[in-house]
Amino acid sequence: MPKLLCKTIETFTVAGRGTIVVLQDPEDWRIPATENVRRREAIRILRPDGSSVKTFIKDFEFISKFGGGSAIVIQLPADVSAEDVPPDSLVFLEREDDQPLF
Repeated sequence: MPKLLCKTIETFTVAGRGTIVVLQDPEDWRIPATENVRRREAIRILRPDGSSVKTFIKDFEFISKFGGGSAIVIQLPADVSAEDVPPDSLVFLEREDDQPLF
């Protein structure tokens, strides 16, 4: 079964870069801090309407939020649009877990 990573906060498109997904604070991630998440790792995004899209993490970035603080964002491949990943979607790592999550 896939392993729940976290929720999405916001998604937007950056010209020349593609789809960028802002993830919830790493302190709220569902995997242990000792577990690595890698570029090119397969993920499944479960949308609030129950549908899903399977893709991979193209890259990671850290951004500064307006008003202070920072966030971790992932860049998705060009074939995934911002509309494909609405806020409050769940990001699952396509790796085995002991506990079925859905």
